[in-house]
Amino acid sequence: MVVTTGEQAKLRILCLHGYEQDSSIFRTKLRQHIAGLADVAEFVFVDAPNVLQPYDIDGMDNLKRAAAVRSGESLDRTIRGWYWLKSAAPEQVCGLETSVEFLASVLRDNGPFDGVLGFSQGGLMAAVLCAMLENRDSALDSGHPELKFAIIASGYKLDDSRWTYLYEQPLRTPSLHMYGVLDTMIHVSKSIDLRRAFAHSVELSTLGA
Repeated sequence: MVVTTGEQAKLRILCLHGYEQDSSIFRTKLRQHIAGLADVAEFVFVDAPNVLQPYDIDGMDNLKRAAAVRSGESLDRTIRGWYWLKSAAPEQVCGLETSVEFLASVLRDNGPFDGVLGFSQGGLMAAVLCAMLENRDSALDSGHPELKFAIIASGYKLDDSRWTYLYEQPLRTPSLHMYGVLDTMIHVSKSIDLRRAFAHSVELSTLGA
């Protein structure tokens, strides 16, 4: 993009939705912020590549969804995630490699991006992205430069032993971490643990989720 005198390029922010969501839901939740920042920022939303099955999905409606699939009914929408749990103790995740490959293609085809914004599981992926770009991780073959910032809401760290190497060195990407002290889905201690993985972090906490 060519910027003329007095004209400032918009920040390009990659937006990563949470578990059991998709880009349209995340965009709807952020619509007021998008409108308010329209002059200074462009928000780019993408769908996680993993389509979840009823047995992958947390929540009270698991049995209802499973019964619908068995009866031939379709779910009301496509449910997506950046990964799903194969085992909780010890943690083993599936689908993360697919998501890393997908994000590499997004960076190559739609970049460059100035920053990343992630919510919940998308916040976890935002940190993964920062770590891999900083360390030129071969798993993320994108050629993209390090991000200038990360905004992470209710994020948390991976506990799968195959991926904990990502947090061995403090992440140098400047980051803002937002979380609710009374969040019942992602405990505040998990979000604080992720914040501490960043060397240059700022936190913003509220009482609610």
